[in-house]
Amino acid sequence: MRSGGRAAWLSVALCAVAAACTNGGGLSSVGGGGGGGSPSPFPQSSAIGLGVPNQKIGVENDPVWGTVGGYTQTKNSQVLAFPPGAQITIENLSNKDPHTLNVIATVSSPPVKWPQNPSLSFYPSGNGILGAGYASGSLNPGDSVTVTLKDPGIYLIGCAYHYVEFNMRDVIQVVAGATPGPTASPGPGGYAIVRKSRAAAAQERRPQLVDQRGRAFTLGSLVGKPVAVTFVGAHCTDACPLINAQFSDAASKIAHGHINGRLLTITLDPEHDSPAAMREIARRFGADPRYWILAGGPVRDVHAIMKEFGVIAVQGRDGYRDEHTTFVSVLDARGRLSQTMLASSALSVAIVDALKDERMAQR
Repeated sequence: MRSGGRAAWLSVALCAVAAACTNGGGLSSVGGGGGGGSPSPFPQSSAIGLGVPNQKIGVENDPVWGTVGGYTQTKNSQVLAFPPGAQITIENLSNKDPHTLNVIATVSSPPVKWPQNPSLSFYPSGNGILGAGYASGSLNPGDSVTVTLKDPGIYLIGCAYHYVEFNMRDVIQVVAGATPGPTASPGPGGYAIVRKSRAAAAQERRPQLVDQRGRAFTLGSLVGKPVAVTFVGAHCTDACPLINAQFSDAASKIAHGHINGRLLTITLDPEHDSPAAMREIARRFGADPRYWILAGGPVRDVHAIMKEFGVIAVQGRDGYRDEHTTFVSVLDARGRLSQTMLASSALSVAIVDALKDERMAQR
């Protein structure tokens, strides 16, 4: 959203520009399989999940390969990577849309020049071996198919149904040393096999935030209660104040209803929004940290958390990150993503209803 003019996301009065923001970020409802509700369960590292790029999977602005979306190994879009010989299940995560996984082309290295309108088959081909011309065939909701990743290479992939309309495209790399999962995208240096002791892994530094009281915390410290998380910019004068108003109303409902849940608002522009700037928002909206936490933090740490939630924020001409995705992620008491919702005039009610769900509190 563009702070000071173009940001629009809430309610009926703002729906006219919501479509433009959707297409830019890909994390809001884009039709097809989009729109609220609990996300489908995501596959394990030996699987590839398919879904329209929306809040269920989202998009990734990969620094090497560009924007990818609609294919996943865990729960976020990413460049997919597997070692040679891996046998992978391709699963349609949608509850209503058919999808395919088609190999569009093979490349030797980035950057990728995606064809505008490739001819993609709705019928299976390739005899279950990933390669030039491979197609999974049409997979109805919940269907799956198995493919063997025999030959090393870099494969551009797309969905025959949604490649053009929703930019459902990605990259599969078959390369020695690849480790499937949320860190599959290798960057320019290729894959490095990193082995850590359990003690070193346990001591690995977690991204830290600073709340309106000046107290440092991590997302892990919030485990134990359901939490609704969103990202705003302190300099945004359109969408973000409206989001803050919805969270303020939800916080009041949580307090008066004695609801076992809380809210978390994180800056998406840590270069400009210090913890003090977020504290000023908290003061303006009367945010009680027992129910609503507003946080800034070190630039590196905030960026890491933004990436974890799939937040995309682009710096505009005024220097602020005034083009950004806008959504609310609801985590259960274990810290697992339970629901991603779009804003509306009833957002505060939707948040409270989600936090009150008995399943959210199960540990």
